[in-house]
Amino acid sequence: MTLCLRRRHVLGLAGSALLSVTGVHAGTFPGRPLSMIVPYPAGGPADAQARQLEPPMRDALGQPLVVDNVGGASGSIGIHKLLSAPPDGYTMLLGTPSEVILAPLALSAVKHTPEQLRLIGVTGHSPMILVGSQHLGPQSLEQLAARARDSQRPSLTYGSIGPGSLHHLILEDLASHWGVVMTHVPYKGVAPMVQDLMGGHLDLSILPSAGNVVDLITQGKLRAYAVADTRRLQQLAQVPTFAEAAGPGFRDFTYEIWGGMFVDRRIQLEHALRLNAALNAALMDVEFQQAQLAAGSVPGVAMSLGEAERVLTEQTARFRSIAQKINLRPQ
Repeated sequence: MTLCLRRRHVLGLAGSALLSVTGVHAGTFPGRPLSMIVPYPAGGPADAQARQLEPPMRDALGQPLVVDNVGGASGSIGIHKLLSAPPDGYTMLLGTPSEVILAPLALSAVKHTPEQLRLIGVTGHSPMILVGSQHLGPQSLEQLAARARDSQRPSLTYGSIGPGSLHHLILEDLASHWGVVMTHVPYKGVAPMVQDLMGGHLDLSILPSAGNVVDLITQGKLRAYAVADTRRLQQLAQVPTFAEAAGPGFRDFTYEIWGGMFVDRRIQLEHALRLNAALNAALMDVEFQQAQLAAGSVPGVAMSLGEAERVLTEQTARFRSIAQKINLRPQ
């Protein structure tokens, strides 16, 4: 089941709005600049979102946020830095399920668990689209499934941004639905993977609707087979959902990449509430919303800490279940 953030009702928002005005212990927290860790190098989508969030959050908190790019080990180095900092609320992390939930399931060197983190709120999300090379023969999802099941031909290849990434998990779930084995090709980033797709050196991948992916599809550089959402994308109205293209067995085949703001769970509750109120205010900032929509991402909606807790709990349980289903083993 997907997050369904577009339809999520805001519970307890009035209390959060009050906190954003009065603050909790406003005279003492925050009393100095804060740090926002981005677990990837500068220049990527997460880095851009962090810098777009900084101005409205600075206004809400009365203190600047210093963006700290800490890449490496599927984002887990950034999480390690968060958990190594004093749990005082002055250090946050802008993360996704890939590094928070999936990295510990896929990499034996990663020792954190999602339960060590508190989700302050969801900053944005993008549905995932199954895309393929234009050099690949099948024109529809049905034809693609038949090709994947053809034992007389080499197995299809699919790309991801690393073992245990969301891309890896979704494509293995698809292979499980089809009852086939596909060849996993990990890449260090999205850009080289997309280049290989366009060049015909890779068969498939699954990509978010954000960035230039929609443009590459509409320009005929990538073929879109299905959207992993409950409804079609407005920008790609001709592309069916998995349920439409493959039937009832794919009704729950819904995936999106979402980003959220996390803190160490050990921080004081009043500090977490203050950050939650500031994030809620930032999410309603018109300039931030426009920047997200321009990038192809759906801005997050304000939510209470309790709602954020349920999101992280539900997402953790879901991805752990899928990892077990596809027999994902730490490397």
